Amino acid sequence: MSEKYSVLIMRDDTNVRRYRVSPSSLRSLVIVLLFVVMVAVCGIFTSFSLWEKNTTLMNERHGVQKELRDLKVYVERLENIEQILQSNDPEELQALFSSMSVAASAELPPPIDLSSILQVVDHNLVAISNLKLQKATGGNLRLSLKLDNKNAKGTIRGSIVLSFVGKDGKVVIIDANKKDMEFSINRFKRIVTTFEVPDAIALHEAYALQLSITNNKTTLLQRIYPIKELL
Repeated sequence: MSEKYSVLIMRDDTNVRRYRVSPSSLRSLVIVLLFVVMVAVCGIFTSFSLWEKNTTLMNERHGVQKELRDLKVYVERLENIEQILQSNDPEELQALFSSMSVAASAELPPPIDLSSILQVVDHNLVAISNLKLQKATGGNLRLSLKLDNKNAKGTIRGSIVLSFVGKDGKVVIIDANKKDMEFSINRFKRIVTTFEVPDAIALHEAYALQLSITNNKTTLLQRIYPIKELL
C-alpha cells in the first residue's frame, strides 16, 4: 500500500471530513500554485512594460500633434503671403514687407560688447607673473600664478575671479575655491587652485581665460589669456 497523507476538515456544525492525499498529488498542487504565481508575476511585469510603452507613445503622439498644428498655422501664413503677392496690392505688399523686416530685426541676437569683455584694467597695484594653466586628473584644470604687490606702502587684499570667454563672446564664471582665490600680500604670493570646467561651456569652445582681481567691488587688474597660448 502506497504512502498517503490524511487531511482532516473539521467544522463546529458538521462532522469531520477526512481525505487521503498521495504525496504526488501534494507535489502537483504545489507545482500548480508556483506556476500560477509565476504567471501572475509575468503578467504584472508585462502589463507594466506595456503601460510604459503606451505612455511613451502617447507623449510622442501629443508631440506630433503639436508639430502638425504648428505646421498648419505656418502653411496658412504662407498661403496668406502668397495671396498678397499675387494680388499686387501696393498697400498690402508694403504692410507685408514692413512686418517681415520688424520680425527679422526682433529675431537678431543683441550685439556682444567685446570692448567690455576684452578691456584691460590695471591700477598699477598688483602684477601677475608665471601664470600656468594645466590639465589635471578627472578632466579638471590646475591654475598657478604669482602675485606681486606693487604698492610699497602697505598690504593689498582682494580676491581673484576666473572666467572663460567663449568663441561666441559669452562669459562663463568659473566656480573656483574661494579660499584659494582670496589673498593678502605684502610682497608676493603664489596662487594655486584646481577647478572643474563649467557645464555651460566646453573647453574647446573657450577662446580665453579672463582673470580679474577685485577689492571691495573695485577691479584692480583684469587680463585676458588666450587658451591656445596656455594649454
